[in-house]
Amino acid sequence: MSSIIVLLTLVISCLAKTVTYDFDIGWVLASPDGYTRPVIGINGQWPIPTIEANEGDTIVVNAKNSLGNETTSLHFHGMSQQGTGPSDGPVGVTQCSIPPGSSFTYQFTATPAGTHWYHSHDHAQYPDGLRGQMIIHDPIWEASLGVDQQIHFSISDWYHNQMPGLLHTYLSPNNPTGELPSPDSFLVNDSSTAPTLNFLPGKKYLLRIVSVSALACGSIQFQGHQMIVVGIDGVEVYPETTDAITICAGQRYNVVIVGQSNPSNSFSYLVKMSTTMLTTIPSNMKTEVQGTISYTIDNILKPLISSSFSNSTLSDSTTLDDMTLKPLDNQLLLNPVGQSIDLYVNQTYYPGIGSRISLGSQPWVEPKVPSLYTALSTGESASDPAVYGPGVSPYVLSSGSIVQVVLTNPEAHPHPMHMHGHEFQVIARGSGTWDGNTNSLPIIPMKRDVVLVPANGYFVLRFRANNPGVWFFHCHIDWHLAAGMAATFIEAPDQLQKLESIPLQGASICTSQGYAASGNCAGVTTTSDITSNANCNTIFNTNTDGYVNALSPYVS
Repeated sequence: MSSIIVLLTLVISCLAKTVTYDFDIGWVLASPDGYTRPVIGINGQWPIPTIEANEGDTIVVNAKNSLGNETTSLHFHGMSQQGTGPSDGPVGVTQCSIPPGSSFTYQFTATPAGTHWYHSHDHAQYPDGLRGQMIIHDPIWEASLGVDQQIHFSISDWYHNQMPGLLHTYLSPNNPTGELPSPDSFLVNDSSTAPTLNFLPGKKYLLRIVSVSALACGSIQFQGHQMIVVGIDGVEVYPETTDAITICAGQRYNVVIVGQSNPSNSFSYLVKMSTTMLTTIPSNMKTEVQGTISYTIDNILKPLISSSFSNSTLSDSTTLDDMTLKPLDNQLLLNPVGQSIDLYVNQTYYPGIGSRISLGSQPWVEPKVPSLYTALSTGESASDPAVYGPGVSPYVLSSGSIVQVVLTNPEAHPHPMHMHGHEFQVIARGSGTWDGNTNSLPIIPMKRDVVLVPANGYFVLRFRANNPGVWFFHCHIDWHLAAGMAATFIEAPDQLQKLESIPLQGASICTSQGYAASGNCAGVTTTSDITSNANCNTIFNTNTDGYVNALSPYVS
């Protein structure tokens, strides 16, 4: 069997191909819950296309900004971007925003396999619709599951008002407590009407579930059926059976559901918004979406069972605890720790500006110059955190070191935290503060790329710094990211400078927005010119704006 798997792996690697998508990003009208509003679509359509490829393929996305009134970018959530950092997509971290009328090409290797998604990473834009599913197939693993069908399944909160106005209100001095805007409804596959799942007796179905929410978590449960969890984010795991899962912004689950062998009824399933992160709960907010698992046998549709399933409640005993999941690669607890980073959630009101959230003493503020470009153009100085400027919250990581991140959250609300460029081990999580006890850590920890830090609690992560680049670490509640809840990991900048360079197209969209010094980049025609030309290199120096003024980009 092992020799067959090796042979199949070699065959698949030889068949790796280039998958190209041409995306024209623009406004369209849509009414996913009955309320019509402008949304950001692609090629005149919304929901936007699903990106699909096999692991190892090269993905090319040609993105054109036809919005007219907003800049944009794309982030491919879950992709490791090994050696392709300029294609990661967060504005201020790996690129400047794409201005209206301009284009940018993203190119990267499709890895790791799993259920992923892609979305705008510019000024909390993706809740206006620029978010879609991305499936990277692992044909060998999928064949081992023996499933008969794969089903794509997204959940999300939804706002009737557009983000620029909501952000202005949220970040303004008139919101000193940082009260979050409440969504208007909850969606499944971008609709308030859940899709019917047509099951056949005894057949196996792989549901690829992704949360594209901006704020709220959601719970999912299927009447009369259990879920076998086989993957989280981009990590394949040993199967674990559960009645329900909770999934938060940015997270993904692969679950197998087996059709009943002799069903006498059809069944309901329930997707329910968690309101624990909401400051207020409007009386007209739609928090539940209920769908049907339909069985048709001998051309006879089985009736829907009558029950009070819509009133179902969840408990710790019926809902999956992701800390119990073990990765199929059996990665042992990373040791010894070479660097430890202590972060804490810190919400602060700045007089005349508004409420901001940091992972330390200062909120993250988008620099005019992408931090990746600074790392690539400042030589030995790239190892000095100060070179990245105020508000970047930079942490320089040594090549190959095992990094431990301890995040303490004294707030009354949990936060889904996402790291770009890495899947991390979650070695501890709990209430209060971590006591530092390493005697009871798991031998094989759970790992993923988005994990929830509990309210009034903590988590401890570990990962190996084996992906030179500039990687964002941030809350995936998009409001909190806009308010500064992020840090920047500058990983092995000395190695990074040997592997990557500033892309000419990336430099061009920066200079087109005035981030050059008196137009001194005129005449630059190759990427090597960017770092060799002393005048042009000033584009990529740090943000020198006053830090307090930079805290209020949406308020002025």
